[in-house]
Amino acid sequence: MTRIKNRVSHYCSDTRASVAMLFGLTIFVLCGSIALGLDYARALALRTKLQSAVDAAALGANPNGTANDPAMIARVNENFNYNMQNQKYGAVAINVTSTPIPQGVRVDATADVPTSFGRLLGINKMPVSVKAEAINAKTNFEIALVLDNTYSMSGSKLSDLQSAVKTLVTNVDTASAPGTVKYALVPFSNYVNVGVANRSATWMSVPQDYNESGNYCYTTTDWPGCPATTTTGTCYNDGVPYSCSYSSCTTPGPPQQLCYDYAYTYTWNGCAGSRIPAPDVDVTASMAAPIPGILDVGCPSELTRLTVDAATVKSQIDAMVAQGETFIPSGLMWGWRVLSPGPPFSDAAPYKSNPPTRKVMILMTDGENTKSQSDVAHEGTDTAASDTEMAQLCTLIKAENIELYTIAFTVTNQQAKNALKACATNSAHFFDSTDGTALQQAFSQISGSLVKLSLSK
Repeated sequence: MTRIKNRVSHYCSDTRASVAMLFGLTIFVLCGSIALGLDYARALALRTKLQSAVDAAALGANPNGTANDPAMIARVNENFNYNMQNQKYGAVAINVTSTPIPQGVRVDATADVPTSFGRLLGINKMPVSVKAEAINAKTNFEIALVLDNTYSMSGSKLSDLQSAVKTLVTNVDTASAPGTVKYALVPFSNYVNVGVANRSATWMSVPQDYNESGNYCYTTTDWPGCPATTTTGTCYNDGVPYSCSYSSCTTPGPPQQLCYDYAYTYTWNGCAGSRIPAPDVDVTASMAAPIPGILDVGCPSELTRLTVDAATVKSQIDAMVAQGETFIPSGLMWGWRVLSPGPPFSDAAPYKSNPPTRKVMILMTDGENTKSQSDVAHEGTDTAASDTEMAQLCTLIKAENIELYTIAFTVTNQQAKNALKACATNSAHFFDSTDGTALQQAFSQISGSLVKLSLSK
């Protein structure tokens, strides 16, 4: 009997089965926690990747977009997807949205990470969300708009240019802090108009206007009232062909001398020539080395010196008129002069200013050189010399760390396009625009590259 009691007492005091049960429960919880930790680690890795992707998308966005701007939405999505490819950690329902904020953009992204082990605990997914905000880096800018205003730009081409350039000014101005951007406008043909108010400037040498009168005689075989025939041919204005004609007697008469009186006034319209000997590639101008003013020639609307007043610049863009022929070195030279800290204007910041100023020149033309320097005027036809001078000026301008963008607008001559590409800071700074839409895109891309964003959140 005593033996039976001892055995019962032994079995009642044996706890090995309870220990096994507790150990089993502990192992289940421990393994579940480890498994859930693996799911959490995947979610954390995805969050890190998402953050990098939204940072890149925000930095690459157009800060001038609106909530419904398809271009901005497309660019954000493109940058985001590029940085997320092949590294989604099994995530589903990845969503990215962009929202314009003052002088910048905000990009939000959300995703769900399906769990592998968490679902054993009733957790089927882990939500992840990130955001990034990028705002304008507040760079100081000086931007010279050097624009072809020659006869070949007449009509819709000039209208397309005006619209595209005003969009750039609006985009840059909207995305920049007040007072940080200065604009200059340099319309050019074979001359640049420096303004008649600068006639007495120490850096100009302009002859006085004068009147000329006299009697002019010439010999002709045409006679009044003769039967005439009209000859039609092809003439050119800035390389653009047009039909022209003249009349002459069908039956010429004996040579006779005809004379007439004339009176003519030679005036200065603000057109600046070049110093001799050619080529004149010296950016400075002073009383000791003034720039000659050319009488009795036409030139575009007056250039606009550096100003923070974007409205004034856009008004001057609207005032541009197409006339004259193409001498690209004239535009380059005066674009360089408005960005130069030295005379003739001295409006620009020093090349190595503190805080630094980013100097930019945007050259747009629709064709190759058709004129060259002849004495102090730009009426020559040695276009090879003009091409050489253009290349020299591009090199000198870039040597001053001026960022040089070039745009070929409906240019068909491959040699001319190659020259513009070589003129630019690099190949990414050259745009070949075949129509008005492409021109608008070129100026929009330039404005986007100018307005750099930096992460704020």
